[in-house]
Amino acid sequence: MIEIETFSPNVVTSKTFLFLSGKKSEDPLHPDYVPSLFSFTSKTDRTRAVKNLERYQRFREVSVKRFVSANTSKELAATALMNLYQSSTIKKEVQMVEVQGTEVQTVEVQGTEVQTDETHSDIASLHEQIKSLNSECQSLREKVHELESELKLHVLDPSQFDDSKIKFFTGLPSLQTFMLLFSSVSSVVPVTTKHSLKPTQELLLTLMKLRLNLSEEFLGHLFRIHQSTVSRILRRWIHVREAFNSLK
Repeated sequence: MIEIETFSPNVVTSKTFLFLSGKKSEDPLHPDYVPSLFSFTSKTDRTRAVKNLERYQRFREVSVKRFVSANTSKELAATALMNLYQSSTIKKEVQMVEVQGTEVQTVEVQGTEVQTDETHSDIASLHEQIKSLNSECQSLREKVHELESELKLHVLDPSQFDDSKIKFFTGLPSLQTFMLLFSSVSSVVPVTTKHSLKPTQELLLTLMKLRLNLSEEFLGHLFRIHQSTVSRILRRWIHVREAFNSLK
C-alpha cells in the first residue's frame, strides 16, 4: 500500500509524496490526476509541479468565475427575454383592449346615431300628434260654440215670443208693448259688467216673477242660470215694478 501525505514545498520529509494535494484527482486537467512526485524527483521538478498546481488552481478559479459569470449572464439574458416577452404580451393585450374599446366606441357612436334618428322620428311623431290634437281641439271648440248657440235658442227670449206668449208670461198685451217698456226703463237700470242674460231677457225674467210669482230656483232653471244670479237680476230691475203697475 502506498503511503500518501499532503505535500508542502517548504517542508522536507523523508516520506514518499505521490500527489501534490495528497490525493488523486478525478479531473484529467488536475496535476494530481496521475502521480507527479516520487522519491527521486528533484527539487526543481517539485517546484515546477507546485507551480503547475497553482496554475491549475488559478485556472480553476477563473473557470468557475467565468462559469458563474456566464450563468449570471444567461440568467440576466433569460430574465431580460422574459421581461421583453411579458412586455410584448402586455402591449398586445393593451392594443387588443384599445381595439376592442374602439369597436365599442364605434358601436356606441352608431347607437348614438340610431338614437338620434329615433329621437328625430319621435319629435316628428310628437309634432304630428300635437297638430292632430290642435285640430281636434279646434273641432271641439266649434262643436261647443254650436251647442251654445243651440242652447241659447232654447233659453227664453222675448224676441222669439208672439203676442199671446208675451201676454201669458208678462201680462203685457203685445211684444211691441214689451219693447216700449224696455226702452223706458233700461236707461235707469244699474249697469253691470257681468251679464249672464241679455237685458231684454232680464226684463222678461223680472216680469215673469211679477206676473206668475215663480220661485227664483225655477226661474234659474228656465233661463239656465244660477239662483243667486236670478236674485241679483231682480234687485237691479226692482224699479220696474212701479212702471209695471203704472201700465196696468
